[in-house]
Parts: sequence; C-alpha cells; structure tokens
Amino acid sequence: MWKFNHRSWALCVSVFVCLAGAGCRRDMQDQPKMKPYRGSTFFTDGLSGRPPVQGTVPRGFLRLDSEYYTGKKATSSASAPTATTENPFADDADTFPFPVTEDTVRRGRERYDIFCSVCHGMTGNGDGMVVRRGFRRAASFNDDRLRQAPVGHFFDAMTNGWGAMPSYASQIPVQDRWAIVAYIRALQLSQQNPNAQPGASPVPGASPAPPPGSAPVPPRTSATPGGHD
Repeated sequence: MWKFNHRSWALCVSVFVCLAGAGCRRDMQDQPKMKPYRGSTFFTDGLSGRPPVQGTVPRGFLRLDSEYYTGKKATSSASAPTATTENPFADDADTFPFPVTEDTVRRGRERYDIFCSVCHGMTGNGDGMVVRRGFRRAASFNDDRLRQAPVGHFFDAMTNGWGAMPSYASQIPVQDRWAIVAYIRALQLSQQNPNAQPGASPVPGASPAPPPGSAPVPPRTSATPGGHD
C-alpha cells in the first residue's frame, strides 16, 4: 500500500497547479482590445481610438525653419506683415534659406522642365504646350510684377497653389521647390531685355535681383506656334 508523506503531497499539488494553469491560457485573438472605429464606453467621448497627445510631431516633420518649409517670413503673428492690394507679397520671404550654388540652379532647371514648362513655357513666358493646345494662359515670369516678386512667393505658389495652378507639394520635395525658384530667377535674368524701359515701380520689400551664387543660364528662344518645346 502506497504511503504519501508531506513531500509527495506537495509534489502532486505542484504538478496539478501547473497543469491547471497551462489549461487556462487565453488566445491572442480573444484578449480584451479595442478595434479600430469601434465605440467604447470606457472613454467619455465614446471613441476607442485615442487622438495623439497635444504637441505630438510625426518623425521627420518637426520643421523648425518656417521660412524653409513655407516660404513665409519667420515673424510672430502679431508683428507679421499682411498682404495688401498695394503689396500682395508682404509676408513672403525675400531671400533663399540656404546658399544657392550652380548645382542648385541645374537641379532647378531639370525639375522646371519636368513640372513647370508645360504651362509656363521653356522661357517662362507662360506659353507652354498646354497653353498652345487651348488651356488658360499661365503667368509669365518675365512680367514686371513677377520679376519684382520675392522668392517666397514662387515657393508658396508651388506649395499651396495659385489661381488655376494646383499645389505641387505632394510631387515636388521642399528642396526641389527652392531649386526651381533659383532657376526661375536665373531664367528671368536670361530673358531680360537690356534695352527695355523701366516698368512699374517695384513692390515694397521685394527682391528683384537674382539670388547670390545663382549661375545665369543660356537664353532660350520660344518655339513658334505649332513647333516643339
């Protein structure tokens, strides 16, 4: 006849507890959780999905340099100038946020030919191929108004759109947008007529001169109607 001492009883109880614990597991698919877009009575707003903590910034989107990412002057809202009829470019940045080099202008020319020339033309006169095919004429970068416009205006137009022009923020990275602006300045210089009479008075706070370090590009001649860009 088997005799159990205290040690044997303790061993049997331990084995039973281990087996019982293993049999009471919970599958991952059955664990308590909140499913997306499903309501919840736990939170006061009745939503299971929680909003990000106030002030949360996605990785890579800190963007402390507001002029670089917006093309607007980095001033407080209280002292920031506001655009008026007399000066619609008052809050646009006057200078480039980084040194402009020849490589910057070359990159800008490449991006301009891809994204901008179809409307604004290879010479910036607003006579791109889609215009010749019947679409609304694009703005000419060689008009006095845009010659006097600060660099931030062009960046802002590419970022947020302007008139009939849509936003290109999703297609052109920030650095390339600034490169295109540098090329537009060089293009304006290359298309300037030295014998032309002075036009309208400059807009206050504008920057008519091309950016320092931007290399002039060879003049481009407009194609005749029916020709090729």
